[in-house]
Amino acid sequence: LSFANQSNRRRSNIGESNNHLHSIHFVLLILPTPTFFFHLPTMTSFANAPGRHLQDLILDTHAVATKEQKLACLKMLRTVVKNLSDPKKSNDPKFRQLKLSNPKVEANLTPCPSALEYMKAIGFDIVHDENDGEEYLRMKEEMKIVLSDMEAALCELNNAVDMVSLSPPSSSSSSSS
Repeated sequence: LSFANQSNRRRSNIGESNNHLHSIHFVLLILPTPTFFFHLPTMTSFANAPGRHLQDLILDTHAVATKEQKLACLKMLRTVVKNLSDPKKSNDPKFRQLKLSNPKVEANLTPCPSALEYMKAIGFDIVHDENDGEEYLRMKEEMKIVLSDMEAALCELNNAVDMVSLSPPSSSSSSSS
C-alpha cells in the first residue's frame, strides 16, 4: 500500500516553502503463515542452541520415547533449569550437577538422548569423578550462569511440557494398551 498521495497532500497543506519534505512510501506486506509448519523457538544467546535439542526431544528424532517418558524428561529438565535460574541456587554446587547413576536421572533422561545434548548445550559436561568413581552431568565451578538465559530456557521448557501434554498419545504407548 502506498501512502505517497496523503504525504503529498499534507505537504501542499503546509505550504510550498518546505522543499525539504519528501514523499513517504509505506509498503505493507502480508504473507500467509503455513499452519502445518512446526517451529519451536530456539535461544540464540546460548552458543550450542539448546532449543534445537529440545525440539529434537519433542519431535523424538533420536529415540522412540513414549509421551509419558518425554513428559517426565521435560519435567526433570525444567526442575534443573528452574534451580539454575534462581540466583542463590545457581551458585550452589549441589544444583550444578546430576549423578548419572541416580535412579531418577536414569529413568527420566535415558529414554530421551536429546536431553543429554540439551544439558550439554546449557553448559553441563559429562565428567568422571575420581573421588567416587561416578559419572556426573556437571557445570564447571568457574562457569558463570547467565540468569536471563536460564529464565528463557525455563520458558521454553514450560512451553515444551505444555506442547507434549496436549499432543496425542505416542504410538508405542497406545499399542501397549
